[in-house]
Amino acid sequence: MGFLIVVNIFRCASNFTHIQDIYIKNKIMNWEYVSGFFDADGHITLSAMNKGKNKTVCVGFTNIDLNLLEEIKMFIDNEINVKGSISKRTSKESHHSDCYNLVYRYNLGLLVAEKINSRHYKKKEKIKLVLDKYKSLTPRNGKYSDDMLKMREKFINEFFSL
Repeated sequence: MGFLIVVNIFRCASNFTHIQDIYIKNKIMNWEYVSGFFDADGHITLSAMNKGKNKTVCVGFTNIDLNLLEEIKMFIDNEINVKGSISKRTSKESHHSDCYNLVYRYNLGLLVAEKINSRHYKKKEKIKLVLDKYKSLTPRNGKYSDDMLKMREKFINEFFSL
């Protein structure tokens, strides 16, 4: 029955923001929705938080609708007790909109990545690679042997080649 209501909303609604608000109010937010949103407006990458530091996992969602990102953030926090951060990216072009970025880093990024069921072939492969290899190549104390550094560099190259 819920599906029929959503279909009728799509037929009647005149803009996408209204549809998103209806989704949220009717509690349709779930991991399938988050996974689909990730496939469309999400990313997984490895980035250094400071110059000269090792790259870490970052899982994020980007959109111009701050309310929608806050709902996703609240859903993830309620489901797996993981806190993300939202930042605003101001547009450099007058004809572009400002956007917001919801990001999960380090182990929090791994926890979110475990729950996302991506159907996007590149994102799916990146998630699988990160979940399979990242922790084993990242010691808690930050001390790397020469062999581990070589394996980590190979992992990073493999990640960015996808």
